[in-house]
Amino acid sequence: MENKSNVTLKTLNVMKAFIDKQMVWGVNELARYLESPPSSIHRILKTLKEEHILQVIPESNKYTIGNEWMRLSSFISANFGLKSIAEPYIRELAKEVNHSVYLALYQQQHKKLSFVAGVHSANALQYRLDLGVLHPIHIGASGKAILSYLSEDEITLILKEEQVSSQEGRQIWMDIQEIREQGYSYTLSERKSESIGIGAPIFDANSKVIGSIICAIPSNLYKEEEKGFTVDHILSTAKEISYNLGYVENR
Repeated sequence: MENKSNVTLKTLNVMKAFIDKQMVWGVNELARYLESPPSSIHRILKTLKEEHILQVIPESNKYTIGNEWMRLSSFISANFGLKSIAEPYIRELAKEVNHSVYLALYQQQHKKLSFVAGVHSANALQYRLDLGVLHPIHIGASGKAILSYLSEDEITLILKEEQVSSQEGRQIWMDIQEIREQGYSYTLSERKSESIGIGAPIFDANSKVIGSIICAIPSNLYKEEEKGFTVDHILSTAKEISYNLGYVENR
């Protein structure tokens, strides 16, 4: 008989497989993936099915996510949104980079963003951004980190609504291409004068960009030799937040 701790760990690994790898599994396929005996995996799947965490697809006799899992996910999503998940991470990031860090949320109905949280470091010289105010997303590292991962149709519509000139539009499309290639945005004095912004996108469980995090640095405090360190920490923080929202890269 397996002890309770082993069963609990196996159960968690089974559930993670549905999130991290794929949403439909056969017993033997999942057993091979988890390198566990099929009989053990079958018992866990059967228990999760009895609790409606999983359900069986009649046509294939394979398992997929059930109604109770979706109910629990909806509750968590409604009560523990982006802000509450992200705040511990941006607090830690502000300590690491010693600059202000902000969390931006994409307000899709307005085609703009708003900053919903900000953390200031111990550094006396910092930029402060207003929370809850709608801002255009075609300027600034926070906005471009979001804009770059929208569909091309939506980007075109946003640039049209913001009455962006043809010349500026061409530069923005070039910026978008660069951001997509390197994974982060870097801007100088776009949203705030004499400031440098470095931002990274945040994705949800549906692989949609829903916001960004940005480090705002007064240009007189910026050190080029620290850029790599700052970028790495911003990217890793954004990935951690996205992961905790259910995003799985390249699934």
